[in-house]
Amino acid sequence: MTRIDRYLNRQVLMAMAVVLLVLAGLDLVFTLVDEIGETEGAYGTADAIRYVLYVFPRHIYELLPMTALIGSLAGLGVLASANELVVLQAAGVWVLRIVWAVMKPAILVMVTGLILGEFVAPRLELQGELDRALARGKQVALSRYGHWQRDDNEFMHFNAIDPDGELHGISIYRFDDQQLAAITRAESAYYDDSEEGAGYWLLQNGSQTTFPAGGDRQGDSFSFLEQSWNVDLTPDLLKVLIIDPDKMSMSDLYRYAGRFESQGQDGSAYFLSFWKKALQPLTTAALVIVAVSFIFGPLRSATMGSKVFTAICFGVVFYLVQNLMSTVSLVYQLNPLMAVSGPVVLCLALGFLLLRRAA
Repeated sequence: MTRIDRYLNRQVLMAMAVVLLVLAGLDLVFTLVDEIGETEGAYGTADAIRYVLYVFPRHIYELLPMTALIGSLAGLGVLASANELVVLQAAGVWVLRIVWAVMKPAILVMVTGLILGEFVAPRLELQGELDRALARGKQVALSRYGHWQRDDNEFMHFNAIDPDGELHGISIYRFDDQQLAAITRAESAYYDDSEEGAGYWLLQNGSQTTFPAGGDRQGDSFSFLEQSWNVDLTPDLLKVLIIDPDKMSMSDLYRYAGRFESQGQDGSAYFLSFWKKALQPLTTAALVIVAVSFIFGPLRSATMGSKVFTAICFGVVFYLVQNLMSTVSLVYQLNPLMAVSGPVVLCLALGFLLLRRAA
């Protein structure tokens, strides 16, 4: 049985490798062509190629579940076409034994996805965004209209952040007992962490207006060249905002979502992305089980082309449903975990149902 397992593992793993090579190659070509079309001025072709290589690991990470689905189907399909699966079943090898043999390469894909999604892709994605902004001679806009943050009774707005972590266009609104107490504006701010364990921001070229309690007279204003500002924000935390939640690591997503909740804000978008990444191994396993069920279930007599086409259609439908559920959860404030896990559970149930009928 060990020899049979190794044979099945090798066939499925080779099929997954070929599928990943094809999908990743096509994705790389399209991404590179699209990015080269964005070149202008100081941002040349070499910069575009370097940026594409930085974001490519994240693209591979996103392709892994579909790779597992199509690769499992293709690997077993080749064996089925040569009647090798029929011989194995005739020799007394259970279908579940074959499923477990196919799951071993899928586990390798899951582990690879976890490493890419947590340690490799987010760091390279951030570096790529910063390098592209630097090559274009720009600051990195946190969003089209800047970005809002909250820290206890202070509400802050930033226009942009430099690749080195310097903020630009800062506005700070401080409230006392739900009444506006002060407004501080500054052209820029940089983080001073020279003192161990006591980092703080230094606001530069700004002004501050303080308002008395009760609002019975006009506020007092003064200008400053430099002023310290203590807030629970670091450049590393702010740089996370440069990339979309779906491109962050799980640790950053959980940390940032927790900060939103601690400030009484809505962190559901970050929790949603967190659960998508956390459940990706289960998603991969569910898609592999469906792929195996196609071989032993209703598609056992279909051609290889029709099986692959069906697998691709199923994968597309699965991701459309998952994205639809994610959007619905954000609009109607549903539990992010339920929104992400719902399609996965349905996929697992469908796969096991088809396998049970085939066994």
